Amino acid sequence: MPASAKSVAVIVLHHERLDFTTACYHSLAAQSHQPLRIFIVDNGSLSHSPDALFAACPAATVLRLEQNRGFSGGINSGMRAALADPAISWCWILNNDTVCAPDTLAEMLAVGEAERRIGLVGCPLRESHGAGATHSLPAGKNLLRPWYIPVAAPAGRLPDFLFGASLLIRRELTDAIGLLDESYFFFFEDADYSLSARRAGWQLAVAEKAAIEHVGSGTIRDLSEMQARCYRAGHVRFLRKFSRWPLLFALPPFAVRLVIDFCRCRWPALKGSCRGWREGWR
Repeated sequence: MPASAKSVAVIVLHHERLDFTTACYHSLAAQSHQPLRIFIVDNGSLSHSPDALFAACPAATVLRLEQNRGFSGGINSGMRAALADPAISWCWILNNDTVCAPDTLAEMLAVGEAERRIGLVGCPLRESHGAGATHSLPAGKNLLRPWYIPVAAPAGRLPDFLFGASLLIRRELTDAIGLLDESYFFFFEDADYSLSARRAGWQLAVAEKAAIEHVGSGTIRDLSEMQARCYRAGHVRFLRKFSRWPLLFALPPFAVRLVIDFCRCRWPALKGSCRGWREGWR
């Protein structure tokens, strides 16, 4: 493997769940291809002390944020710290609720280093929802145009965007297009970054042999108020950025979601969608 592949910084976004982060950290410590640095970004956790996180991840650099800045804000804090080191060639952003097989990083790097214009590398996930229930999730999804709704990509084809739960990012890509857009709190920031990379002439790739266990956080059918709010605000902001007629194509999926949640008496999700709709247009 080229020498540049050795210079990897892992950025793990942590919020509250110390047990998740500890398991993720130990899986990183067991990688066959060891990262140069591991950054744990504490995104405003209140349920434990900073010392507890230091003790759980002794070889990592812990960055403490006083408040929750969302996915993009937290990840960007870690990436800025990582990229301050000129030796870093790749940043691997990773959810704290993931556990990686020992060869995960090696497999992703092998794919990324195969072509100089590959800027982003994702990998499939094995989603776990408790009680032993698991299902396989691809590395990303397609966007159903003109509404830009995430849908499953056809088997064997590269998706339109890669999930941010596990995403390897080439340094030269960040030099070209910057970091994640912090106007997204959660949802659609990975789609935004993937499309921005592609528009700048970079390629996406998937390491099909890499293996990651991910604790599923539920789907759009089972949203809490906060999740529904972040999803709707993210969708509106995404359309405002990538669509010529954002209101025209944001309104139908929003109306459908309101009808579904009303019929199923999902009042928190209904309230969250309405709040997210307002926030997305600000």
